[in-house]
Amino acid sequence: MTINKYYVLVPQALEQPTHQDSDVASDMEAQRQQMVKEAQNQGGL
Repeated sequence: MTINKYYVLVPQALEQPTHQDSDVASDMEAQRQQMVKEAQNQGGL
């Protein structure tokens, strides 16, 4: 729990939506890594 001068943030209340976002982010990260590997194999990097 983070206490600030203006608000209190309780991360447990935000956990449900972030699981879906992290799944999307991990899929995007996997795609990015695949594209980087392809570029390296082609000599792009």
